[in-house]
Order: sequence, then structure tokens, then C-alpha cells
Amino acid sequence: MAFEIGEKVGLYKVVEQLGQGGMATVFKAYHTVLERHVALKVLHPAFLEEADFLRRFRREARVVAGLDHANIVPLFDFAEHRGLPYLVMKYIEGETLKARLARGMISRQLGCQIMESVGRALAYAHKRGVLHRDVKPSNILLARDGSIYLSDFGLARIVAAGESTISTEMMMGTPQYVSPEQARTAPDLDERTDIYSLGVVLYELVTGRVPFEADTPISVINDHLYTPPPPPSSRAMNVSPAIEHVILRALAKRLEDRFKTVEEMVFAFREADEEGGMGVMLEATAEPDQVPLASQDAGILALGGAYRPEAVSLELPSSHGAALVSSNGIRFPLAGERLLVGRGDLKQRISPDIDLTEAEPPNPKTGRPRRTVHRQQAWLLRTEQGWSVEVLPGKEDRAWLNGARMTAGRRYPLRAGDRLKLGAVELEAQF
Repeated sequence: MAFEIGEKVGLYKVVEQLGQGGMATVFKAYHTVLERHVALKVLHPAFLEEADFLRRFRREARVVAGLDHANIVPLFDFAEHRGLPYLVMKYIEGETLKARLARGMISRQLGCQIMESVGRALAYAHKRGVLHRDVKPSNILLARDGSIYLSDFGLARIVAAGESTISTEMMMGTPQYVSPEQARTAPDLDERTDIYSLGVVLYELVTGRVPFEADTPISVINDHLYTPPPPPSSRAMNVSPAIEHVILRALAKRLEDRFKTVEEMVFAFREADEEGGMGVMLEATAEPDQVPLASQDAGILALGGAYRPEAVSLELPSSHGAALVSSNGIRFPLAGERLLVGRGDLKQRISPDIDLTEAEPPNPKTGRPRRTVHRQQAWLLRTEQGWSVEVLPGKEDRAWLNGARMTAGRRYPLRAGDRLKLGAVELEAQF
């Protein structure tokens, strides 16, 4: 065992081991000064056999620690203890997407949230020259509060430049999501390698299966290199041509045939979603997508820890009487846990949970409601703390809260009396 239970590691006291994988052992620890729990990821001792590893570890950890984004698991600190390098990360209660998929199909709403959140995380990192290199469901975390995180930028980046056999083992351990250029161990990877892996994740969300399955990792990798992926429509019913095009373009063997950026891929996904036909992703699920409570870090699960849900219930604040009221008197009740706000479009088959069409001010020439609100404008989310609003990426140009422009991807708590303006529609929060 890398660390002992009860051992002091700097300012942290090790509480329990939560998971172990090929690259790291993960512990739950308690910060004795700040009085909060964190996750300690202790890298495998075999890394120390590499010349110059510790220098590279410090350099790359500084880069990853500089990633400050709502959809990336924060790296708080990094250090060494008894000669073993470790990372200090945020402790997150929840489950991985891998664990969630093991419980059954997800809703279309959750699928869209996952694509938007992971896309935002990757786009942010790519703009800073950081690739993930290991995008897969076990590295996508669904937190108890409804947040979605992409984890383990640190481990993937730190081992990427190394010569240890562990780097190869990491790739071989999850061959279903590896890009062709990673399989060839090509140098100078760019963001399109993450786009390919995200395409595999989307393929799995839509069809319920990964594109390539075989008895050995080598066979799967060979398929990534040379075999065209089966069309998603051949694996699942109700897959639209639009979403199939998005998936197959992301999974193109040649880099130049893929999307150039994650933003371009997510935008194409968003447009395809408006047409429907999302395969096995359900319009509604009998089992809510709310993440069960868990007594361990969701990020640990990516390294093989078993998910241990507790027998507890999640009681959300009552929605009775909660509503958004427009300036022309239309009342939009807030019922449920996750509501899409936008403008309905019959031709595009878009029907948001809160349709602001009738609240749009009329065109003075025609008398008809204007179209100032985006079809898919924002999410309203209910947690233990109450309601919050999150604007979709690319839609922040028409969103203000209490007179201040909102930022996409950030959650804003809603309080009684708050003024939310979407397009030309002004809404007051009433609770």
C-alpha cells in the first residue's frame, strides 16, 4: 500500500483507500487545517524508475493545476511523501458515467448535459494547449449536486511524455476509447484525438454499445486503426441521420476528416439534437438521473473502485408555488428537477419544458410574438440549495440576471425577486 490508513501526509490525514488502478492508488484524506476531505492520488512507484520523472511530474502538475473550469475536477496541490509523488484533488460525491450506464439507459436531457459539459471542459483545456488523452465514461463524473466533471487530466498528461511501460498499459487498459493515432503511438497529438474519444462516448450513449468490441485489447485497437465503425443506426432504432453524421465524423480515421474543434462538434451535436432521433437515450426515464449519494469520490471510480451507494433518500426543497412570471403576466411553474428553457419550434420539433414563445413581446408591425429567445436557451436546475439557472454555450448573448450578462456554463442561484432576462423576455423569480 502506498500510504497507510491514519498516516499524516503533509497537512492531510489518510482516512481510507478508495481505489487502485494501473497508474495510481487513491485515498480519501482529511485536511487538518481547512477541515475538509480531499482525494489523494498517489502515482505508481514504477514511475520513479524513469529518468527525470519527478521533474516532469512537477512541470506537468503545474500546468494541470492551472486549469480552472467548472467542468474540470480541480487539482489543489501536488507534492511528494516518502519519495512518492501524489496529487491532491477535490473530493466529489457521486458516480461515474460508467457506473450510471451500468444501471440503465440515461435520459436525452442528461445525455445533452454530458456532451455540453465535457465539451466545455475540453474546449477550455485545448485553448490552453492541454489534451486529455483518456476521455471515457469512467472519467466523466456525475456529482450529487447535478454538476458534471471531466477528471484525470493530471494522470493522462503526466504519463503521456514518459517512457514507462505504464503509459502503454494505460492505453491498453481502455482500448475501446483510444484514437487511431494514440494506438499508433504517434507523436504530436492534437485536440482531434480527444474528439475521437468523445465520439466513442457519444456512440455509446446513443446505441448502448461501444463501436468496437473484441476478445483482446489488440483486436479492439486493430479495429480502431483499420475497421470502419458500424453505423449507429445499425445498432439502435430511432437514430437520426443528423446524429449519425456527427458520430461518424468524430470517428473518422483520418484527422483531417474529423471536426476541427470540440466546439464545432458540440455545435453539430446540438443542431442534431433539435431533430430528435437519439437512439437509446430516452425522452424520460422511470428512474431519475439524479446521482445517488455515495461515501466516496467519484473521481476514484475511474481507477476501479466499486461504487457503494448508501441507502438514503435525497429530499429536495419543495417546488410548490415556485414559478417564473413574465412581465406580461404569464406564469411558468417550476416543477421537477431539471427544466429546459427556450422557444418552441414545431418545424424543428423542439419543445422546451418552459416555452417562452407567448411571453415574447409582439412585433409592432405584425402583432405576432418576436423571436428573441433561443430555441434552447438555458437550464433551470433544482438542488438541495434551491433553484439555479445555467445558460447554454453560445446562448449567453441573450441572457442577463439582475441586469448583469450571464456566462455560459456557470450556475447562478435564483432567489425570490431575481430578474431574469432572456432575449426580450423579462422574468421574475417567485418562490
